[in-house]
Amino acid sequence: MNAVKGTNRLIRDDMRLYLMIFSSIALMLTVVYLAIGFIFDVSYATQLFGPMYGGICAFAIGGIITLFPVAIGIGSTRVQFMKSFYMNSLWMVAGTMAILHVAYFLIHLLQEKGIVDVTLYQPGMLYSSEYHFLSYLWIDLMCGFLVLGVSVFPTVCWMRLGLRNFFIMFFGVSLIMTLIVVFADFGEWMRWIASVNMMTLFTVLGVIGGVLLLSTYPMMKNAPLTMKSKKD
Repeated sequence: MNAVKGTNRLIRDDMRLYLMIFSSIALMLTVVYLAIGFIFDVSYATQLFGPMYGGICAFAIGGIITLFPVAIGIGSTRVQFMKSFYMNSLWMVAGTMAILHVAYFLIHLLQEKGIVDVTLYQPGMLYSSEYHFLSYLWIDLMCGFLVLGVSVFPTVCWMRLGLRNFFIMFFGVSLIMTLIVVFADFGEWMRWIASVNMMTLFTVLGVIGGVLLLSTYPMMKNAPLTMKSKKD
């Protein structure tokens, strides 16, 4: 097995592990939700996407921190590692959302049959209150890419800058965002968001997630194997 296949297999196996763990949690929650609705004959609303988005976040952070030195140690290059990581990250998001929406679809069918009355909150409900499989799936995919990018980007910044410099940057960005929120016309922002097509808005958020993900490439291309110390 050469270094490219070895790197792919290393990251793919890790991705499968995260996908299996968090999908199992989500599926167990689905069973519990259905059991409560069926046994007690109650109508209620809850959510299922938390564990699945958490799985994407955990893979993004855990994968890049733990697998990077291992992959380089077995002979991979940094470029090969990042390409394999990006590819498997996309599969992680796609697989997560496919499993999540199969669960959504089954519960939707049970609702239509009148067997249970459990409503699962989904980001797609901001687009339409009526169930649309493809639209809801697309919006969740975009949210998944956003979670992926928002998880990987600060992790790589932390690896390259060190803990001290990362927190300086973090507080600087937080301060700027706080000042924008304080001095901007928040009501105007809310009216603008309400007027925007939600499908377009979520697509833009997904693109932002993709840009954040790909922007880690130049930072990791020549990254050292060890993270900077806490004093850096």
